[in-house]
Amino acid sequence: MAKKGKKPIAGAVRPVATVSTPPQSPSVKLPVTPSSEPIPPKPRPTPPSDALIWFDKRVKWTLGAFAGLFLLFVLLKWHYVSLPIWNTILPDGSAPTRGLVAGTPKQIRMDDYAVGAPWIISNVINGFPEENEAIGGLKTPLLTVPVKHPVSIFKIGYWGFSFLDAERGYAWMYDSSPFVLVISAFLFFLLVSRNQYWLSLTGALTLLFSSGTVRWSFIPSAIIGYCCAAFVVAVYLFYERKPLRIALFSLLLIWIVCVYALILYPPYQIPLAYLFGMALVGYIINNRQTIFPLKAVGLKLVMLAGAVGLAALVLSSFFSDVQETLKAVTSTVYPGQRSETGGTGFIANWYSEYYSWFFSDQVFPKSWLNICELSHYLNFAPVIIPLTIALFVLNRRIDWMLAAAALFVVLMWIWIEIGFPAGLAKTSLMSMVPTRRAQIPMGVGCIVLLFLYLGSIRDAYQQVPLWANALAIAGVIAFVAYTAYVNVNDSDGLIKPYQTFMPVVFFSLMNALLVFTIPFRYRTAIFCAGLLIFLLPNLKANPLSKGLSPITDNSFYKTVRQLVVQDPQARWLVNGSQFISYMVTATGAKQITGVKYIPDRRHIFSVLDPQMKRDSAYNRYAHVTNQSYIDGKDSVIIVNQYEDGYVIAMDPCSPRMKKLNVKYQVFDHQPQPVEVRCMKSVATLGSLTIYQANP
Repeated sequence: MAKKGKKPIAGAVRPVATVSTPPQSPSVKLPVTPSSEPIPPKPRPTPPSDALIWFDKRVKWTLGAFAGLFLLFVLLKWHYVSLPIWNTILPDGSAPTRGLVAGTPKQIRMDDYAVGAPWIISNVINGFPEENEAIGGLKTPLLTVPVKHPVSIFKIGYWGFSFLDAERGYAWMYDSSPFVLVISAFLFFLLVSRNQYWLSLTGALTLLFSSGTVRWSFIPSAIIGYCCAAFVVAVYLFYERKPLRIALFSLLLIWIVCVYALILYPPYQIPLAYLFGMALVGYIINNRQTIFPLKAVGLKLVMLAGAVGLAALVLSSFFSDVQETLKAVTSTVYPGQRSETGGTGFIANWYSEYYSWFFSDQVFPKSWLNICELSHYLNFAPVIIPLTIALFVLNRRIDWMLAAAALFVVLMWIWIEIGFPAGLAKTSLMSMVPTRRAQIPMGVGCIVLLFLYLGSIRDAYQQVPLWANALAIAGVIAFVAYTAYVNVNDSDGLIKPYQTFMPVVFFSLMNALLVFTIPFRYRTAIFCAGLLIFLLPNLKANPLSKGLSPITDNSFYKTVRQLVVQDPQARWLVNGSQFISYMVTATGAKQITGVKYIPDRRHIFSVLDPQMKRDSAYNRYAHVTNQSYIDGKDSVIIVNQYEDGYVIAMDPCSPRMKKLNVKYQVFDHQPQPVEVRCMKSVATLGSLTIYQANP
């Protein structure tokens, strides 16, 4: 028998044996014969056993790349708002591509280019005041736009306006939301997947590129991102022992919670708080042996209490300033105090995202309202949930975090399709969550469930009888075929049965990759690649725009702005097009028309409706237009046309105009002499005429 020798150290070079050779000339050297065994590759470093998130070089480079892209976009004034649509809505002879870098502006996103942008520009021009009647009554700017107030410490999106010009501040505001999401979600998935880099990166990009995020101009992204960030910081706080770090994590956690709360959009915030709260409980149960007993409990409680106290000092002044405004908002007819019980269903259907390539902002089923309302997230839950149960049974171990995500998805399905009892809906605060808004948080839950599942099945292969795998594949195919059937029936004829062949094949393969009992090589890599390939076209949903020039360089804007600078206290009234009123708002002018967050009772309706007879018509968030109505009685008619709009009809030369200090009126048509009998024309731009009241 051969003698046992020492095993070579991995990565070491074995010594070369000495070879006996005949004498050679001193100038000649014999080649050395290498070992026949290959040198094993240098193993990739593994994370330290106590590392929650391992910040190795590629993680640091990835975070740096995200930060670099954000800063580059801000410096270049790039953003994804469809502002260039103003070049066609209110043409002034300039190029239709003014302010457009790439892509096509989307008219459907008027909340951004027609409401949000004019509000923001108006408040920036006026010096960031806390009151701006062009936006609404009371202190609506504190709830809607950048202001000079201590509460801005909790509003990351507004920080850019404090040290950048208006255009870069605007880019900072919109670009910060996807930046917060991709950074926070990347760290979240690294933490819960135990540092699976590619899985975590794909998870973050999936949340970012999904149409439920993209088609809403990335509005949900910051809300999702702050939830991910709070989860990560909370976990680090659980484990931390060092006093200084405990203090830092406590401050950071409370700051994130305040940032999240001050977004003030309960339809997304409440369900997402449940999702990540349930996931955190699941994480704690999974890791209870390393978390408990908790370290430095007393110190952590003291630090958290101190952080809450500091936040309260800042927020107390904010809530004192905004209390009356909040009361007014919750007392409006719309949106008012919502009292939902659920059960009204999905806008599109649960699987319309599988066939989203068939739709655009111009082509979609009428019953699905619009391309934004029908957008959500890819739903693999009907396949994942049964497989999760099988995984628990075969492993005889429950992944409580995975179970929590699955439970959230099921509860959201119940809320949307069946509803909760009124008492439960109110107690759980879900009464503030309309089902058509709940589809976004529910979709986020489906993505979190997907990546938790992918992370858990990395080493979970279980051999089962052939018939079990055959049954699983048959179930997958049946499910995807069902999604095709549902979408063909729901599409109002836009999707033909034969057109579903490729999506059915693609998603049958994608769902089959989730069956952990079938040994797929490179399962996760193939699935992640397929996911990103499918989602990348969503980036075309928004244009790449630059600056604010489609508004601020418009000739109508410049003309009105000159008059506003000359007489900033004068009020304006637009007769006709609502879009003209939006442009007037952007000039910083005070005006009666436009979009109002809440009605301005103190300055406007105390004159127009002193006895509040028509309160139900205008007590709402609304798009406000004006029409000439001359009956010789100085009548004022206010009519609610739709949920978020009303029209005022009155005499342009009413004595009320002097009471309101309305000195300028814009007509989108050639006015009749009787309409302008009390004023003179000061500017004409095509079909638009600006009149000034006679002294």
